[in-house]
Amino acid sequence: MPLFPAASIAPYANYPDRLATIATKTPVLLHEAFLPPLLLFLTLLLYPRKSPLRNALALPVIVGLYARLVRLYTSSHWGFAFCVGAYAYYGALQAFNLLVVKDVARDADVRWQIDDTGVASSSNGHAHSNGNGEVKKSNGSTNGTTNGNASRHMNGNGVANGGSHGISNGTAGGQTFRASGLGYPEISKYPLIQRIRFTGSLIFASRGVGWKFQIRHIPEPPSPGTSLLSFIRTHAAKILFTYTVLETFSYIAAIDPYFTTPACWTTPFHRTALPADEYHALCMPSSMPATPAAVPFLWHNIFRKYMGLFSVYAILTQLFSIAALLLTVLIPVTRPEGWSPLFGSLADATSLRGFWTKFWHGIFKKYFSYPGEWIAFQLLQLDRRSARAQMIVMLAAFVNSGALHGVGCYTLNGRWRAAAGFFLLQPLGFVGEIAVYKMLKMCGVDARGTVGKVVTTVYSMTWLLWSSEVFAYDFLYGGISVAEPVAWSFWRWWTGTGGQAWRWGRPGEWLRWDTHEGSLGGWGVRL
Repeated sequence: MPLFPAASIAPYANYPDRLATIATKTPVLLHEAFLPPLLLFLTLLLYPRKSPLRNALALPVIVGLYARLVRLYTSSHWGFAFCVGAYAYYGALQAFNLLVVKDVARDADVRWQIDDTGVASSSNGHAHSNGNGEVKKSNGSTNGTTNGNASRHMNGNGVANGGSHGISNGTAGGQTFRASGLGYPEISKYPLIQRIRFTGSLIFASRGVGWKFQIRHIPEPPSPGTSLLSFIRTHAAKILFTYTVLETFSYIAAIDPYFTTPACWTTPFHRTALPADEYHALCMPSSMPATPAAVPFLWHNIFRKYMGLFSVYAILTQLFSIAALLLTVLIPVTRPEGWSPLFGSLADATSLRGFWTKFWHGIFKKYFSYPGEWIAFQLLQLDRRSARAQMIVMLAAFVNSGALHGVGCYTLNGRWRAAAGFFLLQPLGFVGEIAVYKMLKMCGVDARGTVGKVVTTVYSMTWLLWSSEVFAYDFLYGGISVAEPVAWSFWRWWTGTGGQAWRWGRPGEWLRWDTHEGSLGGWGVRL
C-alpha cells in the first residue's frame, strides 16, 4: 500500500475489499505487463510451426508471467485495476490459442489477405518476385484481376480493424494476395521486417480483419476516400459525446446513494434484508417519491441499469476513438479506412443472439471461441453444423468471457463470482430465446416481422436488464462510483462542488517512474 499515493487510496475508505486488495498488491509495472506478449511474439516469429517441445518451453513461461501479474499487481484506479486481470487472462488465452490450438505455420486460415505495410512494394522486388505466385500488384485492370479487397490496419487497443468492401485502394502498399492469402511457408522467404509485421499483425488481429479467420458481423469501415479532417471530426465528436455520458453517470452516482451504499446492492441471488420503506429511504435519491411504486421501480430497473450499460458502451467507444486519433493523427501508423466501428447497429440488437453476435464489440470473440472449436472440431470431430458443436463453441465463448471478467474483478477487489456469473448465465438466456422463437412459430408469428422483432427485443432487453445486476455487483464493491471513468470532471470544476475536479488524482500520481526493488530490475513505469 505505501506505493499507492494517499490521495488515490482515500476514496476507498468505505470499500474494505478494495482496500484489502491494495494492501496486498502494488501498482502494475508496464514493462512487466509487456514482457509476456513480447515472448509470444518472438516465439511465433522464430518458431512458427507447432511442436510439443516449443510449447513445453514457451507456454509455461508466458502463462507464468501473466499469472504473476494477477498475483502481484493492481492499480489505484478501478478501471486499470480491472484491466490488469482481464489483460492477463486474455494474454494467457491468446498464447494457448496461438501455440496449442492453432498452427501458425500450417493452418489454412492463418493467411494474410492484405499487405498494408508497403514493405512488399519497397523491398527491391523481393516480395513479389520470389516465384511463389502469391502476390499481385493491385493496379487497376492491367493484371486481369478484380480489385475487390479488404483494408486492414492495427490499432493500439488490441483490435485489428477493417473489412471486405470491394475497394481497390485500401492498402498502404498497394498489394493484394490471391484467395489463398499469404502465410507460411512462403512468408519465410520475405524480408525480416515483413515477417515481423506479419507476426505482429497476427497477435494484434483479435477480430481477424485482413486474415482468413476474420470474424463475421464487423461494421463497414470508413471509405478510402475519407478525409483526415472528417475522420478527426467523427472521432472527436464520439469522444465528446461519450465524455458527456460518463460525466452524467458520475453526476448521477454522486447524487444517488445507491452507488455508495453496500446495503443497497442486490442481485437476483443477493437480496437485501432492508424493509421496503428503509430501502427507499436509504437507497433512493431524496427527491424520489415513494409512491406510486412504479416510479422507484422504473428508476432502479430501467434508468440505473440502462445508464450502467450505456456507460460501459461509452468507456469502450471513447478508448477506441482516442486510439484511432492517436495512431492516425499524432502517430500516423494507420489510416482512417482501417478503423471500422467497434460496435454494430442497434437495429441488430433485436434478439439476445443479435445483441452478442452483431451489436456488441467482437474484440475477444475469436479467441474466446477457439478453445470450443478445438474441442468440438479437433478432439470430438463433430460436424461444424451440428447443434452439439455449436453449443460447445458458444459455451466456451461465455466461459472464457466470464473468466476474463472474473479475473479482472479479482485484481480489482478480490471478488470474481458475480462478474463471471453474469456471462455463465447468458447461455440460459439463449435457451429461453429458443423457447420464445418456438412460441412465436406456434402462434403463426414471423420472428423476422415487426411483431416478432418486438417480442424478441422485449425478451432480450428484459433478460439483459435482469442479469445486469449480477454483472455490476462485484464492480460496485470495487468503488466504481468514487473513482470515476473520467479523469477530470467538468461539472465539479464549473460548480466547485462534489469534490476535486481531478477524479483520479493528478497524472503524475497514478502514472509515474518508480524504483521499487520488488520489480523485475527494480525500476519501471507504474500505473
